[in-house]
Amino acid sequence: MLINRGTLRKLLQLNNSTRAIPIRLSERAALVFLGVAVGILAALGNAAFRTAMDFFTDLFFHRIGGKLGIEMGRRHVLIFVLPVMGSAIAGIFVSRFKEDAKGYGLPRVVRAILKSGGLIKKRVIIFNIFLPTIVIGSGGSAGREGPIASLGAALGSAFGQYIKAHPGRMKMLVAAGAGAAIAAAFDAPIAGMMFALEIILLGNFDIEHFPPLVVSVGTAVVITEALYGREVTFHIPPFSIPSPWVEIPLYGFLGVIIGLASVFFIKLYYFIEEKFDNLDIPFYTKLILGGLFTGIIGIAFPQVLGNGYPFVEKALKGYYPFILMGAFGFAKMLATSFTIGSGNPGGLFAPGFFIGAMIAGFFGGVLAHILPIHVGAPGAYASVGIGAFIAGTYHAPLTGIFLLFEMTKDYTIILPALFSCIIASMLAEWLFPYTLDTYALYKLGIEVHHGREPEILDTLYVRDAMSQDYDAIWEGANLRQLKDYFSKLAKHTDLFVVDKEGRLVGVIPFNILRDAIFSESELEDIVLAKDLAVSSPVVKDSETLSSAARKIGTKRIDHLPVVDSEGKVVGMLSRKCIIDAYNEEARKRARERGV
Repeated sequence: MLINRGTLRKLLQLNNSTRAIPIRLSERAALVFLGVAVGILAALGNAAFRTAMDFFTDLFFHRIGGKLGIEMGRRHVLIFVLPVMGSAIAGIFVSRFKEDAKGYGLPRVVRAILKSGGLIKKRVIIFNIFLPTIVIGSGGSAGREGPIASLGAALGSAFGQYIKAHPGRMKMLVAAGAGAAIAAAFDAPIAGMMFALEIILLGNFDIEHFPPLVVSVGTAVVITEALYGREVTFHIPPFSIPSPWVEIPLYGFLGVIIGLASVFFIKLYYFIEEKFDNLDIPFYTKLILGGLFTGIIGIAFPQVLGNGYPFVEKALKGYYPFILMGAFGFAKMLATSFTIGSGNPGGLFAPGFFIGAMIAGFFGGVLAHILPIHVGAPGAYASVGIGAFIAGTYHAPLTGIFLLFEMTKDYTIILPALFSCIIASMLAEWLFPYTLDTYALYKLGIEVHHGREPEILDTLYVRDAMSQDYDAIWEGANLRQLKDYFSKLAKHTDLFVVDKEGRLVGVIPFNILRDAIFSESELEDIVLAKDLAVSSPVVKDSETLSSAARKIGTKRIDHLPVVDSEGKVVGMLSRKCIIDAYNEEARKRARERGV
């Protein structure tokens, strides 16, 4: 008895009264819907974070600090008490849920995309709203943007889990959530897209990522502007370049200085983090110790406490002497490393803005003394330094350029930013191949560099990377046998269906398999595996990984069957297989170069 697939699905649905018949949408319409949904969630998440941030800042610096005579940005011998209190309160939860809440969270998002199919625990949403805001609101030297991006990613993952999205689609939702959250935080849609593509996806993106990403960042910005109005993160004086032929090369040289500073900060941060990891004391004590060290620095330099945005704007307006700005930059590096390196939750974006602005302002102040007629104000250099430092520490020049432009809303800044950001990024990557995110992954044994080398994948073949651990079932197996196989022997969610000669007939994806297995159908002895199978793209064992990567990036089946020249199934290829093969070859080439 032959049953076509449409009839089969109707019969299965009729036998499961608790499931509604799904509404079929076109692929484009589905992507737009997903983008809108994620954008709404990211905007609401940003609003929740801002509300919590305002509450805890008022609590620590106005209510508690006011009773002690402490004012934000002013020196006071007791100011160290506030970050210690924040670390102690947040630490109650951080010490219990270390793997999901401690320290800098963006590497966990990237790791979830690379290793977990975009799955992020739902409790991370609550952690990212409250724990970083307690730390930052009490004066911890950390940023809000990293937690907001992690929050958006967690919301995107939660939405994907709710709709039971395929792993490939799940990763897209996570990246879209993070990008939309950044876009909402800065009122910067283009920078939000660049952030998702360059930092979250590490430069590895497919064309299908664009529609939901564009829609999600646009939706998030529209909702945020409706709630808060149009905002400019930093107000700067009109940007000017008095002598372009003199200053443009100087902005290029600024990129060199920022590139060096970026590498120094990455190494300093992870050096201090490693020292805290090696301390033989309870983790909760480490958090309080980090808050204490941060607070001690704050006694001398109270400007480095919190995210530091008010003091960045003062630097952009030339409020501080250039020597003091240099001291601020180094003090912020230390304070941030102590806060987050000890395990306190927070982001590194805002500290990057502060450090970049202060170091560049110092450089601009030196130039103003040497070439007073030919260069602009130190604040102009400080403005460019914000984007250049992000470009250097994340190897993400486009994010730095567009973020700087959209935060300042000043078009004149584009040309200097372009030179500084690109040079800072190139130099930092040449000196140290890891970013603030990828070095954390490297320490966990996940060696993924920003921006893959396509020529590596062109030299490797599917047979070198495929896994021979796959699930295959004969096309004549009935539904009863299929259930038995899946419950006892199956290791993967996608089943390959083969004929008696081992040639591929099709694939049974998880969503069809799930509906069939958990339905109480009377057709168990009639429905065959070939009736449930759908046509699937395949990769040949002789193909290059570059070609296979393009196929797996555009299809919705996460595990592609590998066939030989006769069409017989010989293996399975997944994204993880490609990543592992790439990393192994990259390490081999690094060893050959003596790196």
